[in-house]
Amino acid sequence: MEQQQYQYTEGTGPVRKPENRFLRIWGPVLIKWGIGMGVSFLAVMIFESFTILKKSGIDLHAVQSMAQVQDIIYRTMLDTNASAELAAQAAEEMMKYTTPIEGITAFLTIPVLLVMFHRDTIRGKLAGFIPNNKAALWKYGAVFVLTAAMTLGLNNLIEISGIMAASESYESTMDSLYSASLPVQIVCLGLLIPVCEELVFRGLMFRRLRQGGSFLPAALYSSVVFGFLHVNLVQMMYGFFLGFTFCYLYEKYGSVKAPVFAHILSNILSVLLTELKAMDWMAAEPLRMGVITVFCASAASAMYVLIQRIEEKPAKIDITV
Repeated sequence: MEQQQYQYTEGTGPVRKPENRFLRIWGPVLIKWGIGMGVSFLAVMIFESFTILKKSGIDLHAVQSMAQVQDIIYRTMLDTNASAELAAQAAEEMMKYTTPIEGITAFLTIPVLLVMFHRDTIRGKLAGFIPNNKAALWKYGAVFVLTAAMTLGLNNLIEISGIMAASESYESTMDSLYSASLPVQIVCLGLLIPVCEELVFRGLMFRRLRQGGSFLPAALYSSVVFGFLHVNLVQMMYGFFLGFTFCYLYEKYGSVKAPVFAHILSNILSVLLTELKAMDWMAAEPLRMGVITVFCASAASAMYVLIQRIEEKPAKIDITV
């Protein structure tokens, strides 16, 4: 009897090439985008309808049927000038609800992504993949410190660089996102959106790329896409660095729970920093901000060393032939 050793790990296993690699890699992004477009279109229709009814001055309590309401909206929309003006007003009003709209999109997208993630897991097992070892729960303390330090440190570096002041789109985006109430921000920005984005970019895109190659190309590719889709320069840079970190956490901890936890923590911390005006407090004293930034860099570096020591490689499997 001849004894052989096989070690199937992500990126080295005998996986069958997908029929359409582009759709396999970009499919999760396109699904999220499609659902987002649908939610946004519905929101535009609702806001335009309410804007038309509000401008018409009609007492809705006096309207006897929905057909009358539809007729008012239809006749107003036929007027090109009035329609364009109302559309602009509706779009401006809708900007105030950017956060809940994004939250609804994430809420509707997450179940679809979970099904895809589950299917990928089954597919990987059938292909012979053995995922990296899952780190013990107590080791997630390093994720907490690393994420908090990176989030605060990157925000400080962006503030010090002055990039934010040069990006009007960033300012308008932040104003829209943080205009919602604190509970809505916590639920949408702090929970729903991070879970959705991690399933798209780490749980599906990164993992699929990783199964076909090494860590670095997969992490760079998914991180560049993650940053690029944030549109403005500030969020692109911020998204790339955090995205790469989340890929690294996924690799070392062997579970998508690690980047999900980190992303949730990062977003909630950003929400609280904005709500408490902590960035303004730090920016008021350059020395204060500099000291805090150096401390964050030191803490993040220390946590990186600890996480680097995590043994993520799966054990070899002995198969008797």
